[in-house]
Amino acid sequence: MKQSERIGAKIACIFTHNHLYIENALESYNLKGPMFAFLLVLSSKEGCSQESLAKYLNLSKATATRAITALEKEGYIYRERDDADRRIYRVFISGKGRELLPVINDALYKWNRILLSQFSDEEEETFRKLLDKAKDTLMEYDKESDQKHK
Repeated sequence: MKQSERIGAKIACIFTHNHLYIENALESYNLKGPMFAFLLVLSSKEGCSQESLAKYLNLSKATATRAITALEKEGYIYRERDDADRRIYRVFISGKGRELLPVINDALYKWNRILLSQFSDEEEETFRKLLDKAKDTLMEYDKESDQKHK
């Protein structure tokens, strides 16, 4: 298989460009790596545990802990111990973090416009459907994989 035919290499290229664009756009807010993704998830799933955040974002517990610690240091989130299970921390978005959501969404919107700028409306719709189909296939693969390892 030729390098140019490798789907993974093309996905990696898009991922790398996405990562660099978002990190540059949010640099002045001291958001690095997946930190912005935690804020987006917390905006709709406030109060979830660190572990469930890591699982939802498909990140290791260590990566999630580092990101959450950094976000807390910046004042974008805060943690509280769970009343029922003191081993669990619940994570909440702060007012400062909530103010950042429009900035994050604007950066993501601009990135999407760049990525899709050469697509017709029909091509964009097809591209999105194919990405959803690929994502769903991988989610199902993960679920089956998890069941085999139990």
